[in-house]
Amino acid sequence: MALAPTRREFRLTLSHVDRGIERAETVIAAQHPSETNEHLTLRLLAWCLFAEEGLTFGPGLSTPDTADLWTHDLTGRLTRFIECGAARGEALRKVVHQHSGAEVHVVLSDPRRRDELVAELAGWRRAEEVTVWMIDRELVSALAAREERRQRWTVTVVGDHFYLDADGVSLDGAVDRQSLG
Repeated sequence: MALAPTRREFRLTLSHVDRGIERAETVIAAQHPSETNEHLTLRLLAWCLFAEEGLTFGPGLSTPDTADLWTHDLTGRLTRFIECGAARGEALRKVVHQHSGAEVHVVLSDPRRRDELVAELAGWRRAEEVTVWMIDRELVSALAAREERRQRWTVTVVGDHFYLDADGVSLDGAVDRQSLG
């Protein structure tokens, strides 16, 4: 029998200053038994970074070649595909080819993984359609170390920086954006 995912609840208060977004929302994330806390943390930070109407978590690790987060328009067409942590170049190529016009983003915290992905996509003629985001590794590690099933985060995104209060603990970290083209 397969292990069931763990239900994690995050009460998020989000202020994305540059995009003029103010939201207070409870986000329920199902953490697959093989999903690391770091991957879950990247998914939540990506949710904050790309917050928009219709942004949802994908089906999860048990369904390969699907997004960690995605947005579809009212016709069901994929408009934004976000992969966190361990994106494979071949999977990103498929998304770009099969979903013309969709924004494709990868959110990472490991510089080595970023370098591997950039090398994997080097020379690919449509690499400019993929944007890689690097979130400060120390911020991700500090948030991933918190294992409570219920957490309250106040998140402010300003320019290229996250400012967080996670249940009374203040944290911050840089966000770097890189187009592969």
